[in-house]
Amino acid sequence: MAKLWFKFQRYFRRKPVRFFTFLVLYLTAGSLVFLHSGFVGQPAVSQNQANPAAGAPAEGAELPFLGDLNLGRAFRDTGETSSIARRYGPWFKGKDGNERAKLGDYGGAWSRALKGRVIREKEEERDGSAVFRGCFRRPDNLSLALPVTAAMPNMSVDKCVDLCTEKEYPLAALAGTACHCGFPTTRFPLHEREDEQLCAQKCSAEEFESCGTPSYFIVYQTQVQDNRCMDRRFLPAKSKQLIALASFPGAGNTWARHLIELATGFYTGSYYFDGSLYNKGFKGERDHWRSGRTICIKTHESGQKEIEAFDAAILLIRNPYKALMAEFNRKYGGHIGFAAHAHWKGKEWPEFVRNYAPWWATHTLDWLKFGKKVLVVHFEDLKQDLFVQLGRMVGLLGVAVREDRLLCVESQKDGNFKRSGLRKLEYDPYTADMQKTISAYIKTVDAALKGRNLTGVPEDYYPR
Repeated sequence: MAKLWFKFQRYFRRKPVRFFTFLVLYLTAGSLVFLHSGFVGQPAVSQNQANPAAGAPAEGAELPFLGDLNLGRAFRDTGETSSIARRYGPWFKGKDGNERAKLGDYGGAWSRALKGRVIREKEEERDGSAVFRGCFRRPDNLSLALPVTAAMPNMSVDKCVDLCTEKEYPLAALAGTACHCGFPTTRFPLHEREDEQLCAQKCSAEEFESCGTPSYFIVYQTQVQDNRCMDRRFLPAKSKQLIALASFPGAGNTWARHLIELATGFYTGSYYFDGSLYNKGFKGERDHWRSGRTICIKTHESGQKEIEAFDAAILLIRNPYKALMAEFNRKYGGHIGFAAHAHWKGKEWPEFVRNYAPWWATHTLDWLKFGKKVLVVHFEDLKQDLFVQLGRMVGLLGVAVREDRLLCVESQKDGNFKRSGLRKLEYDPYTADMQKTISAYIKTVDAALKGRNLTGVPEDYYPR
C-alpha cells in the first residue's frame, strides 16, 4: 500500500497540471453532492403553496414550516407575494368574490399571516406597511400641505401607502378616491384628530377598510424615514454654559436625549461614559462632560456639589413605580432588555426598592433646592404632548428650532432604546409595605413642587 501511494505522489509531481485538474474535479463533485442533499431534505411544495396568488390551498393542506422567520418581512422581500400578504382582509376571497374560508381553515404559515393581519388591524397599525395616525380635516392649502396627489378610482389603503412609499414620503392621506402624500408640517401637523366616523367611507377596492372622504382624510405613516431631523453634529463653538439633563435612573433620560438631538441637531453629552450608547449613535457620550461641545449633559447625580456645577437644568421626573421597574430591568437586562423572573422573585427586587425608592425623592428635592434655573418636565407629559414639552426643553437650551423639525421628531420619536411593551409582569411586584413607603415619597415631592409654584406630580402617580 505504501509503494502504491509513493507511485501516486511521484506521478502527480511530474504532471502538476493533471494534479490540479483532478483536485478541481474532486471539489466540484463534492459540492454537487452537498447541494443535492440539501434539496432532498426539503418538504415537497405544491404549485399553489409556492404561489398563493394562484389560488387558495386545498382544504387541509399544510404550507411548509417557516421556522422563526418574520412573516411580514418574508412577504415584503418578494414582489407579488408582498401585495398578497397585505391585500386580503379578515377573509380570503376567491375570484367569484364569495367568502372562500374564514381564518383557521388553512394551516401553517398562510394561516399565521392572515391571523397576523387581523390582529394588526385591531391594533390600528400594519406591521411592515404603515401606522394608522387617525382621521384629520382636509388642510386649507392642500397642494402645499401634501404636494403629491394621485387619483385612485379603485382605492385601498395598500395602494395609497405603496404610492407614498415609492415617492419617499412618510405620510399617506386617503381622501375617498384620491391619495395624497407629504410630510407633517405646520400646514398639516396631525395634532387635532377628528371623530373617525367622519372618515368612515369604505374603500372602493377593499370593503373592510376606510378610505376617508374629500373633506376628512384617513392618514397613515409609511415606513419612509423622515430625514428632516436626522442630521446631528457637535456645537460649532464651545458653549459658555453647562446645562444638565437630570433624572433619576429609569426616568427616560436616554429617550429624552434622543428627542433633544433630533430637535436641535446637536449631540448631547454625559456625566458618565456608556459604550453601548456611543455605538448606537450618541457620539457625545465619549466627550468629557465639561468639553462644551454638547447641547446638554445627562446626569443622575443629586449631590449639592455636583448640581451646582451646572448653570441650568432640565429635570425629568417619572412615576416612581415605573421608574424603579425600568431601572431594575436596565440593571439586570440592559438598556432594552428585561430582568429575569428569578430577579423579581428573589432578594434583588426588595433590596433594590429599599435602596432606590428614597433616592427617587431626594434626587428631585436636591435639584429643586440647589439647581439654578431648573425646568421641570414630567415624563408622562412628554409622552402625552411631545410637541409642546419638547418645545419647552429646547427653549431652555437656547436653540432656535423650526416647527417643521419638531414635527419630524414626533414621527421619529421612539429611537433605538425603547423597551418592547410585549413582555410584562403578570403580577404587581410592589408589596403593600412598598406602596405605603413610595406613596409617602410621592406626597413629599408633590408638596415640594407646589411649594415652588410648579405643577405637582401627575394624578396617576397615586393611589395604586
